[in-house]
Amino acid sequence: MNKRFFVIALGLVLAVAGVFGPKGQLAFAAATITSPATASISSDSALGSSVALPILTLTEGLAGDIATGTLTWVLPSGFVLDTSSPANVVYTGTGLSGSSVINFPDNTHFSLNISSTSTAAGSFSIGSATPLKAKATAGTPLATAGNTTLSTGTIAGIASTTNFGTLTQVPGSPAKLAFTAQPPAAITASSTVFGATVAVQDQFGNIVATDNGRVVTLSPTLVSSGVLGTLSGSTSINTNAGLAAYSGLAYNQTGTIQLVAQSAGLTSATSGQIVASSGSVPASTGLPNGILVKFPGDPTIYMVVNGTLRPFTTPAIFRAHGKKFEDVRELDNEHANDFSIGKPVGESGDDNEDGDNSSSGTTTPITVTSTPPTISGLPDGSVVKVAGNPTVYIVVNGQLQAIPSLDVFRAWHKKFEDVQTITDSQLQNLTLAGVAGFPDGTLLKGSGQTIYVVKNGQLYGIPDMGVMNRHGYKLQNIIRIQDKEMEHNRVGGVED
Repeated sequence: MNKRFFVIALGLVLAVAGVFGPKGQLAFAAATITSPATASISSDSALGSSVALPILTLTEGLAGDIATGTLTWVLPSGFVLDTSSPANVVYTGTGLSGSSVINFPDNTHFSLNISSTSTAAGSFSIGSATPLKAKATAGTPLATAGNTTLSTGTIAGIASTTNFGTLTQVPGSPAKLAFTAQPPAAITASSTVFGATVAVQDQFGNIVATDNGRVVTLSPTLVSSGVLGTLSGSTSINTNAGLAAYSGLAYNQTGTIQLVAQSAGLTSATSGQIVASSGSVPASTGLPNGILVKFPGDPTIYMVVNGTLRPFTTPAIFRAHGKKFEDVRELDNEHANDFSIGKPVGESGDDNEDGDNSSSGTTTPITVTSTPPTISGLPDGSVVKVAGNPTVYIVVNGQLQAIPSLDVFRAWHKKFEDVQTITDSQLQNLTLAGVAGFPDGTLLKGSGQTIYVVKNGQLYGIPDMGVMNRHGYKLQNIIRIQDKEMEHNRVGGVED
């Protein structure tokens, strides 16, 4: 075929097929997201109202880019939809039509059905009159920002990774104050100069980094009897990025005090105890069990137990004991020799009593690093997860068991703020032991009438209210679960 004739013929075919755009420019099938549903979702929504998302608009490049069938989108992890108010859908272009409102397969997916394709490029918009609404699944920790993506359906030029809108969880409204850097546990009255940091937090404990210029005032309060002294230095300062960082503070009386942080409209915060002495006395004097301390220039964090320092060996063990880094108090180096060093936390039968676990003050402390934790250091009942993986594990009899459902999670009386994050490499050093079941004593009920109690991992039917009352079982403690979840538990017999 003559080359020139071939080019002309090809041009005619493409023109008939409709792939030439305006002014003869070559066009290809590909839809674009001309208005993504990008939004910041307040943590307050976890316990309050959902947040309306912007209008989501997708525009065809060519007629027929949007195929017939069901289109389904999925929200990023950490967010759920408000399924009580379906968003409306508006179509443009000749021939393109489908569902007038969004459907909700579940609270993380929304879908619409395209009943006919366009004969002239058009578009659809979701939420122009009634918006899509979403909320955070938990108040804290803040969910990682993620994208809404297409999970099922065909749109030309759109992949499963195409971003239809980014959702970002942000702290809620300022609600309270909290000490994120504690004052020292022991000072010398009138001579020790110290500092502390107070944060503005939302109701869940997230720092509100957008809070600036708020006045936060510190004042002392007596814990023990005696004379209340004066806290000197800059005791009223303005917040910067949600923090009020104090330095150059001093206190002029002996005794045990705490600092109280106050700001208009927020719940006040009280620091840990400060023992103010008249001279160089052992720092262990008056320090209660469980207090967390460290020394300047040393990364080791210790827990005080009966005057002995018990070091933490890993962040996972630290968090598994319910500790927070903002509660760590700094002692002067001059007091370093006033303590003996005990066994690391997690290597004793009782971390609340020192017994004969202490040794001389020459024992080299173990610093807190990223060394993978051993399972022996995580107490039974600890709940952990790996960063980037939604699976939550619970420590049972010294082994990790995956928690299969929210019902099981709640049956163990856990809260989302109890979950500690570890690295994948740390997980590889731990012992995995299958799936966690409901703890013994849990009352369960499926779609049938029988109420079961879990004993030794099996289900025992409760025949009547007399048995319920005799064992002290309460109706309000019954967990209703799906029958398919009941099927995972073996029936062991009847409760007597």
